[in-house]
Amino acid sequence: MFSFLRIFTVFLISFISFFLIQSYFDGAYSSNLEISITIILFSFFSSLLVWRINRIRIKLIAKQTDSFGSVLDNLGEGVLLASTSGEITYANESILKIFELESLKNKNINDLKINALKNMFKNALKDGLFQYEFQIQGKSSNPKWLLGSINRSKTTNEIVLVINDVTELRANASMRRDFISNLSHELRTPVSVISANAETLVDGAIDNKKDAKIFSKAILHNAERISGLVSDLIDLSRIDYGEIHLDLGELNVCDVVNVVINSHYSSAKRKGININFIEKKLPNVIADEAAVERIMTNLLDNAIKYTKANDEGEVEIEVKKEKNFIKVLVKDLGIGIQSSDQELVFKRFYRTPDARASQKTGSGLGLAIVKNLTISLGGQVGVMKRSSKGSTFWFTLPIYNS
Repeated sequence: MFSFLRIFTVFLISFISFFLIQSYFDGAYSSNLEISITIILFSFFSSLLVWRINRIRIKLIAKQTDSFGSVLDNLGEGVLLASTSGEITYANESILKIFELESLKNKNINDLKINALKNMFKNALKDGLFQYEFQIQGKSSNPKWLLGSINRSKTTNEIVLVINDVTELRANASMRRDFISNLSHELRTPVSVISANAETLVDGAIDNKKDAKIFSKAILHNAERISGLVSDLIDLSRIDYGEIHLDLGELNVCDVVNVVINSHYSSAKRKGININFIEKKLPNVIADEAAVERIMTNLLDNAIKYTKANDEGEVEIEVKKEKNFIKVLVKDLGIGIQSSDQELVFKRFYRTPDARASQKTGSGLGLAIVKNLTISLGGQVGVMKRSSKGSTFWFTLPIYNS
């Protein structure tokens, strides 16, 4: 478009110039009035062309600005532009969501009730570049951790602020630290027991049949604990890399539940806990038997672990049909799950404060494995709202359709 207008302008100027020169040499002008009129017409058309070119240029710039703004609005990071006096010239949608604001139009950074932003702005004016991590309390959410980078542009002299929500990153880092701490503790205890009992056997206890049996059982029990931890780590790694092999087929869930109950009978009896399961006639599901057994094992392990040892302790298992799914519920009389922890318990490495305070063993991987396996089978998993005591975990599996 610009090229055409330029060519047309050059052509028009050349034509009028040629006309003026030709008329001058031919003596075609009868008076200075005609020359003046010609010059005025030439100036008018030239101005009209320049105006038209500028109009098109402004439209293109506006279009490019809208396109740029659309890109910024779709970024996950919050972006804010301001003058050196603090007047906000642009704020994308993400920064409004992060700070839970409706608008920042015609606002000044210095007037905002966000002290961290004001401090960053002052440092940017002073040093040109500043990065800061800070916490804010959301109006309708938990506290957020934010990482802000602010820079003073050398070309436009504007202040550019970029905000990243790093709440989840910090939570994951914290959970990994807890996991390493828990794992170290979980490994240190059984390794110490195995080492101590093995040394005792070597020192002569192996000759005493009764003592040898006691020490050997302790070694076996703690070796199984280590094996369980390693198994969780391997499963988690396979889940991360999508290497889970599922052999899907028609399956009776109640049969799997009974197998898992039988394998936990001894551990439940030692704590005086009854496992109550009323078997029902229900449709089969489409699932992988080993995966369902692992899901059920992890949930029943937790139910027995956190239910106090007494004569009234009970774990209840219920299986029922809900629309196109079979739902399995595992209810215990344990320490329960706080409402603030219910969305977190299925995250990797996470253990609730109550679970840590109870000093029960665990790596914080069991429920993460339950969730990932259930989703891989086309089902869902969750925990019901806390009742007077205990917890109810559930998972669903799709009904087999021949």
